[in-house]
Amino acid sequence: MKKLLFALLLPATVIAQKNYAIKGNIKGLKDSTLVFLQTNQGNTLSQDYAKNGSFTLAGKLDGADLYQLSFIGYKEGVELFMDNDNIVVNGDATNLKAAAVTGSQLHSDYISFVKGFTPLSEKLGKLAGTINAEKEGKKRDSLINVFNSTRTKLMVYTDTYLKTKPGSAVSSFVLFQLNKLYGDANALEERYNSLLPSAKNIVYAKELERIISTAKIGAIGSMAVDFTQADTANKPVSLSQFKGKYVLVDFWASWCRPCRMENPNVVAAYQTYKDKNFTVLSVSLDQAKDNWLKAIAADKLTWTHVSDLQYWSNAVAKLYGIQSIPANMLIGPDGKIIGKDLRGEELQQKLKELLK
Repeated sequence: MKKLLFALLLPATVIAQKNYAIKGNIKGLKDSTLVFLQTNQGNTLSQDYAKNGSFTLAGKLDGADLYQLSFIGYKEGVELFMDNDNIVVNGDATNLKAAAVTGSQLHSDYISFVKGFTPLSEKLGKLAGTINAEKEGKKRDSLINVFNSTRTKLMVYTDTYLKTKPGSAVSSFVLFQLNKLYGDANALEERYNSLLPSAKNIVYAKELERIISTAKIGAIGSMAVDFTQADTANKPVSLSQFKGKYVLVDFWASWCRPCRMENPNVVAAYQTYKDKNFTVLSVSLDQAKDNWLKAIAADKLTWTHVSDLQYWSNAVAKLYGIQSIPANMLIGPDGKIIGKDLRGEELQQKLKELLK
């Protein structure tokens, strides 16, 4: 009686924990063949030995994903995009890849995508190999045009699929696998935001959110990520201390000749607008403090300077993905990035527009 009462008090989700079950019937499969379900990482989740071509696998999955049904002694396997579903697999041991899978809407969604994706993907792969082997010239240029056209078709096909299946977890999987096609964090985010919550209950959705968040660091229109580094007196200085001002975060180094050549332009901008709610915060990629301090004095850089003296491993440079210097970003009073790599007259013109 007590056990029954306890069960009645449990939430329904606790009582009805769903597991997966895979029932297989493979014609010609040798008796005692070990059949096992694996993750993408190669971890075995469940296994069974075939008898008269039949086998049964069962267990509980952490979530929807692409899994591999493998057979010892056979090169081919069966891809299964599934969650905790009841699945039936029917096929022939001579062509396992063609096995019919029923019982999972997710798997049907996956097969639907793969059907149109595979020929385009294979064409791109062949074109890439041909282009790499071809010498510069009209033929190579023509092949590149075909490659770009096919790539566009693949993106259109993917976008159509995402619009057709906005509630399927397969859409998050597809978008994650092909995220580099879009090359732009805003374009990727727009597509991700078009998906329904039911499509985001999958590990790939979290990865997409991380990719988008990381890619937007330092992008124009995004909020600047705060950081703290030591100044020339070894006192901590944070970017957030300058909120309410227009601040040019300038990445440079004493050993960087182009940076030193650009410094007079930064000095001119600072002198012109320092009394109009504008300042500069320089981040140095120096290693030797003496060289850093001498360059500051020699170039008359009379604003705040910070560095961890870690060269290209400078934490702020790594945070913002700085690949070359000089580099800069202009941040508005609200902390939003409003300009990047503004140099010379371009920097003066931008500040004139903002602070006239």
